[in-house]
Amino acid sequence: MAEQELWVESRTETGKEFAGKIRRAGKVPGVIYGRGKEPRAVLIDTAQALKILHSPAGRNTILTLKSDDKELAGRRALIRQSQSDAITEQLLHVDLMEVVKDRLVRVWLPVEVLGRPVGVEKGGTLEAHMREIEIACLPEEIPEHIKIEVSQLDVGDSIHVRDLKLEKAKILSNPVMTVLSVVAAKAEEVAAPVAAVAEGEAVPAEGEAAAAPAEGEAAPAAPGKPGEKAAAKPGEKAAGKPGEKAAAKPAEKAGGKPAAESKGKEKKSK
Repeated sequence: MAEQELWVESRTETGKEFAGKIRRAGKVPGVIYGRGKEPRAVLIDTAQALKILHSPAGRNTILTLKSDDKELAGRRALIRQSQSDAITEQLLHVDLMEVVKDRLVRVWLPVEVLGRPVGVEKGGTLEAHMREIEIACLPEEIPEHIKIEVSQLDVGDSIHVRDLKLEKAKILSNPVMTVLSVVAAKAEEVAAPVAAVAEGEAVPAEGEAAAAPAEGEAAPAAPGKPGEKAAAKPGEKAAGKPGEKAAAKPAEKAGGKPAAESKGKEKKSK
């Protein structure tokens, strides 16, 4: 159990203007309430309140109030709630809950992990599902943390709320909830590098296969039927039929006229 003293002052003024004024003076408005008692508005030193909130026990620190007001002096309390500005993080308000020595209080304990799981050594990952556990105990018995030993956890093992044991305290959180677990590396993460290598090998192969037909069409040097077709069409136009016609017609014309003249000479001689 952690204990500290906290100086408080009684206040009667309220409102935003007053709150802004006292914050600039290094104090923060607050309220203390308890069972069977009227809530009391108080002023609290900002630096002292922040020191308590940032201590290992934090809100679970038992505070003994010091004050010039006899109704406040000597009372014991916990910081039940605090409000801070979302942008500047300036402390704006503090609620104090009075505690009685023989009356149970409900608090949330932060989880403290001890050790390194054997499953993590094998490549697994330790996952935290709950960071605080709710308990009920006497004010004098409030622990700072709930310590959990995880060294024996293997891949696939878990620790549930029902597995936790605390002396002099009752655990209130749902017993079936998982607190910590060791999980194996995801199959996708393991297979990803292998798949990347396979794809890297396949891409050039497909590129080569796709480039071969393109080269065959551009330069008809490929053997077999594809090569014959590619060479036939250009050959027919360039050296095939046109060549034959060009040679045949001149031959007919050149040899035709002399043949006609010889027939005429034969008739005249007859």
